[in-house]
Amino acid sequence: KQWYQRRVRGEESHYKEVLSQLFDGELTESVFVPPFSRLPPPLAVAEEELIWMWPNDLEYSFHWDASISQAEGQQDDFKKLFSLAQKQALMPPQLEKVKRELQSREDALQRLPISPSSLPRLVENNPALAVEVLLILAQGQQFGEYLTSLINMELSLPALEVVNKITASLELPPQFIQYYIRNCISSCSDIPDKNTQHRFVRLVCVFLTSLIRNRLVNVQDILIEIQAFCIEHSRIREATGLFRLLKSLDNKEAS
Repeated sequence: KQWYQRRVRGEESHYKEVLSQLFDGELTESVFVPPFSRLPPPLAVAEEELIWMWPNDLEYSFHWDASISQAEGQQDDFKKLFSLAQKQALMPPQLEKVKRELQSREDALQRLPISPSSLPRLVENNPALAVEVLLILAQGQQFGEYLTSLINMELSLPALEVVNKITASLELPPQFIQYYIRNCISSCSDIPDKNTQHRFVRLVCVFLTSLIRNRLVNVQDILIEIQAFCIEHSRIREATGLFRLLKSLDNKEAS
């Protein structure tokens, strides 16, 4: 009996010790948290599964494509030069670069950063480039708006050069040439300064002479306006020469 009591008291003391440790948190992690064993996953369990390979005896070399951003860079340069061409005259290397870009791009008509309102600035600053641009714009449906912009431009030597070249290169509507000639004649009459007026009269006479000699205009449609213009400025040699040219053409038709 004494032995049994000693055993019971021993077990009770052991239980009390365990309970005190539990309440104090000394046995929480080691007793109640089961250990998790992380086994390595099996390889090639199924036929479709791939096995990772780590070769150590291979050498790798990277091949860089330097032309990845080249097209975007060229496009940005083209837009910058084209925008600059509407503000100032381009240097010959810049002008040739823009021309080559226009001729090499099949989508130049869709990507041209120009509008009918900005065409006069391009004509005044870079007439040679304006001719190339107009030859491309002639393929589009809005070409008539650009011709209207040319008609409404102020009279200037670059504008006369551009119109003369595109008239020789394209088959333009007869109404455009007639309206432009009438606008030139009217602009000369409205210039108050005599020296400036005489200079522009010479330019317009040379322009008309070139159109008539190259048969780019039907003289009979605007014969009266041109003759009146020549008579008004008969003191200018170019106007006299243009009047004689008109008379010689009239005599040939009469004979």
